[in-house]
Amino acid sequence: MPDQRGFGLRYVFRGHLRLTTAMHIGGGRGTLSPTDSPVVRTPEGTPFIPGSSFKGAFRSIVEKLAPSAGLKSCGLIEDYPCVGAPGKTADAFRERRRGEDWKEQKLVKELEEPGRLCATCRLFGSQFTASKIQFHDLYLSGGDEAITQIRDGVAIDRDSEKAVDKRKYDFEVVPANYGFDMTIQLDEPAPEEVALTCIGISEYSSGFGQIGGKRSRGLGKCLLTDLEIFELDLKNPNIGGDERANRLRRYLLHQTLQEKMTRAGDPAAFMEEKISSLFAVTGKG
Repeated sequence: MPDQRGFGLRYVFRGHLRLTTAMHIGGGRGTLSPTDSPVVRTPEGTPFIPGSSFKGAFRSIVEKLAPSAGLKSCGLIEDYPCVGAPGKTADAFRERRRGEDWKEQKLVKELEEPGRLCATCRLFGSQFTASKIQFHDLYLSGGDEAITQIRDGVAIDRDSEKAVDKRKYDFEVVPANYGFDMTIQLDEPAPEEVALTCIGISEYSSGFGQIGGKRSRGLGKCLLTDLEIFELDLKNPNIGGDERANRLRRYLLHQTLQEKMTRAGDPAAFMEEKISSLFAVTGKG
């Protein structure tokens, strides 16, 4: 049986995220843009999608769908039984940790108790645990420079449902049809965490994913295409020591994903298998 500690299981999901509507991710006022609300840009002035923005949108999708798949998800709801949610539950857990002077090993053991952390907090991280999933910044495919647009907006009084006088503003968007290179990395996941990642990716592959602000206006819709999935598994009990050593040697000596890791032959079949296994365990579907 291989050693279960340390590095041994990694997945990399790579694809092309194409905007099907315009997108706005605010970048503050520290730019030369004449608009009231410019988009975020690289130091060279090229619009991009911060990994943190993509993670937030991705997590929101997974948190909504996880309960339907039979998994618990606090969704950052206050006082949910998951200690990752803000409120009295998390405060009491923190007080216990301080009062009993837990070391790291004790904290890990406590967090492994059933029901302590919900499925999405285990995947995306919480105030007590690091995230198992990483979202790289998304840069324009092919190194192209996007031509942005300026759009007008007006503040609406929610009571009168009329435009507020002298409250017109404008904001910058990246137009539809621009594409960004996406990379998601998943380290040491449990089977249900791989399935949850596949559920999120499936939403973007189906065109239901969104990213950025002003989504109620139809902005930020996108479609994930050209998906590739790479795997490194050193913990599979069905492989022998020689094969495990060969996989690790290949990973350490080479540079590209194609050389370092094993590519899933059919990404759609891979995701179907992982998601189906989740329903088999939870009894849903």
